[in-house]
Amino acid sequence: MPSMKTFSVNDRGARWDRRLLWILGVGAIVRLVLLYVLGDLDLWMDEEQYQEIAVNLVEGRGFALQGQPTSWRPPLYPLVLSGLYTLLGTTHPVVARGFQAILSLVNTLVVYLLGRRLFGERAGIWAAALFTAYPSFLFYNNHLLTEVLFTFLMTATACCFATYVDRGRLPFLAASGATLGLAVLTRDIVWPIAGVMSLLVGYVTRPGFTKWISHSGVLLLSFLVVTTPWVIRNTRVQGTFTLIATNGGMAVFAGNYEHTPLDRPWQYHVLDRELRWRSIFSPDLTEGERQRLALRKGLEFIRDHPGLTLRRAVVKAANVWGLERELVGVLLKGGYGKLGKEVVLLITAAIFGVYILTVLGGVAGLCFALAKPGQGRPFHLLFAALIVLVTLAHALAFGHPRYHLPLIPLFSVYAAHVWTIRREVWDGRRSWAFKAASLVAGLLFTVWVREIVFIEFERFVAGLGGTL
Repeated sequence: MPSMKTFSVNDRGARWDRRLLWILGVGAIVRLVLLYVLGDLDLWMDEEQYQEIAVNLVEGRGFALQGQPTSWRPPLYPLVLSGLYTLLGTTHPVVARGFQAILSLVNTLVVYLLGRRLFGERAGIWAAALFTAYPSFLFYNNHLLTEVLFTFLMTATACCFATYVDRGRLPFLAASGATLGLAVLTRDIVWPIAGVMSLLVGYVTRPGFTKWISHSGVLLLSFLVVTTPWVIRNTRVQGTFTLIATNGGMAVFAGNYEHTPLDRPWQYHVLDRELRWRSIFSPDLTEGERQRLALRKGLEFIRDHPGLTLRRAVVKAANVWGLERELVGVLLKGGYGKLGKEVVLLITAAIFGVYILTVLGGVAGLCFALAKPGQGRPFHLLFAALIVLVTLAHALAFGHPRYHLPLIPLFSVYAAHVWTIRREVWDGRRSWAFKAASLVAGLLFTVWVREIVFIEFERFVAGLGGTL
């Protein structure tokens, strides 16, 4: 019979802690309250494009922007929005916000399952509690951006792959390939991870080379089945070979041309109009042609200015792992309503503080997990590869703090793990894992202090005093 604190599940005799129900219940209440308060937020910038494409799909105009078929955005998020709007008979963004609140709560459950799979029940519970209350995601649930859907798909991919690593069963590997494909159709930056995962499959299938080839084939086939139809569609629409979206080449150029700002390089809109990268390309070119031309120009600038490119790349990599200040900026501008200074300070402290604890704990948990030989090592290597990919890819384009958000569920799992083994961590303070985690922590603190003291402090104080 189950104890008073647990109830049975049909998973190798495992049990789910009843505390998970409390976590999900409190998470649901918080999300419902924020949906009520923020359900009528104005749309801005990227949100307007996602909404426009979704409405065009609902009203029969196809996947289009400004009256023309487009490949500018990856397709899945607008398709999901249009499906919701069609189902519920309205195109009001509150529908999307409600769906995202539910999806982020489901992601809490996936985080729990992943933590339990990797490190046991206690780690799963702590990870679920940390993620469900993560301040930035509570706000992003109410923005029409890809963060919530993409994060869920990446966490689901991780959970499926971790289950495959544990059990070696092909259906879980196929599911991980399919969910990764869906993630790529939401935000295409992670497509190289399919290759990394196929290499890591060799850890599970060793020493059989034939088995590795067949398992890798299943992974890649499931990935390609999901992504290839959209590549074919884009290539036909653009008249040139086009993968998932046409904004990638523009992103590379925006981060690598003579007028790219050194700090906050994504804010090209603060430049004079004639200096903005969009003004350089003829409107007569198709999206595919602009994509190809922009990529070529960006790579040429990198080739001709290696020193400047390296300096910018370091700053942009630091920006990727910088403090989550975008939402703080929205607070200071009054985007969430008229709030008192004390409330803004409290929310800012929560956003920064929880992020710092999660990332530092996650880094330590990953280092100590990698230090232990065992069956889970392929997954730990996958997480390390994801961190490297996100850092390098956005250091090449233009770094933005919200680009690390999709990895926060995994950081939550590893942070929960390090909390459950905190005595072991302290006892191992002479180990390479402790030293590596300390080194990364030192680098991150340098980044954060630079941001707070030299970049954001005056802007924050001015916003706090001038707009509230």
